[in-house]
Amino acid sequence: MNVDQAETKPLSKRFHVGGIPTVIVFDTKGQEVDRIIGYDDDRSAWLKTLLAYLYGIDTIEDLQNRYAAKAELATAHVLAQKYLDRGDGAASLSWVDKARTFKADEKTETDLTLIQGQALLFTDPPKGTQALMALATAQDGSAGLDAFHALSAFYKRQARNATNPEEKQKAKDARLDVFHKVLAAHPSNPDILSEYAWYCAADGIELDKALAAAQKAAEVKKDDAETLSVLAEVSFKAGKKDEALRAIDRAIQLNGEESFYKEQRDKISGKDEPKPKK
Repeated sequence: MNVDQAETKPLSKRFHVGGIPTVIVFDTKGQEVDRIIGYDDDRSAWLKTLLAYLYGIDTIEDLQNRYAAKAELATAHVLAQKYLDRGDGAASLSWVDKARTFKADEKTETDLTLIQGQALLFTDPPKGTQALMALATAQDGSAGLDAFHALSAFYKRQARNATNPEEKQKAKDARLDVFHKVLAAHPSNPDILSEYAWYCAADGIELDKALAAAQKAAEVKKDDAETLSVLAEVSFKAGKKDEALRAIDRAIQLNGEESFYKEQRDKISGKDEPKPKK
């Protein structure tokens, strides 16, 4: 299903489709066996996971049975993540607690903190946002970036599901506050700079700051087509057409196979505008 279509949103919410692509495997009774989130460039790895599920290997049920037979940190860790992926915050937190009865290395403990923060968004949102913000501002690696993405996505969902304009604006303001706080902690992170810039361009807000952020991201992440695409978009929204064209032309030069960049150039140059009737 296309999760961007309005008619699929109830299904998406029911099965907690938090990222795309998501493949959910059901048994003959319609019960979820397990799911695969994201994709791998190695098609054989994806097929191996799917075939394992077909035979009941590495599913939640299988992992629970294995934990019952021999309690191990790695199994509890995987189960905490799997329940989080299903949107079952309470079960995820339970497995985080089980995992923490073992001695974990720093990376695993950080990962468990990330899972815990996301799970708390379901059971206790204020505690969840606090935990994720602490991680997002303290960690400069992938864990911090994942915490930032989880917070940003949380407020994006809140804005999308808002029932009135005031509630929608409150969620959007909260999301913008996340950008501000995380950028203050990591002012040179090109991914966060680009995401902030793109968000501002889409909403038409803070365009001067967004342009400066996009320019900085392009300086840090040189010759990156996606970063240049963001710079082009913000420059265009800020009324700097020439700069936007230079950025998108360079993005196309770096990755000419990406159709979005060509569509973006047509928009910037005005080629996709409807011609006036004679």
